[in-house]
Parts: sequence; structure tokens; C-alpha cells
Amino acid sequence: MVYFYPQKHTAATSGYEDIKQAQEIRVTQMFALIDQELENKIFLLGDNISACDFVLFMLLHWGSGLKKPPLSFPNLVRYLRRMAQRESVQKVCVIEGTSLEVYE
Repeated sequence: MVYFYPQKHTAATSGYEDIKQAQEIRVTQMFALIDQELENKIFLLGDNISACDFVLFMLLHWGSGLKKPPLSFPNLVRYLRRMAQRESVQKVCVIEGTSLEVYE
């Protein structure tokens, strides 16, 4: 959220881009950490899907426009493609007007 709303984290309008750049680095590091965590797992907590997976999918999807998006990590690619095939995710994306084409 800091990346998307830098104006809420500083009074200096000239600092927005610095905040976004720092947060993009931080988020990319988190993507790498989650990618490692998913190395031998189907879902975030193992073989069974949980609410965590739906939240993670949403957060990863929001990061698709970053310089190093989630789709540039091997385990996140696999994970996102699997999640995008779920009927519940597809239904929500229709309601939200969000395309899943990038995961095909």
C-alpha cells in the first residue's frame, strides 16, 4: 500500500518517487522470499488451499506492474497459474473487471 499511496507516507511531495522506488525494492525482496517458500509446495501452507492463498493471489496480482513482477519468479508463476484456474478466483475477477490472461 505504501507503493501505491506514497502521498500518505510523507508531507514532501517531492519524495513520492523515492518512496515508490524503495517500496518496489522491498516488495521484490518479499516476492523472492515467497517464491522460495513455495518451492516444494502447491499452496502457501502446503497441499491444501487456505484463505492465505486467496489473499496472496490478490497481493501478487497487484504487483504485476512492477519492474520485476511475480511472474518473473519460477515458483510464483506456477502458483499464480494454478490459482488463476480456480473457479472462485475467476468469478471474483469477473466481478472486479480484472483480467487473468497474463496467467494463461
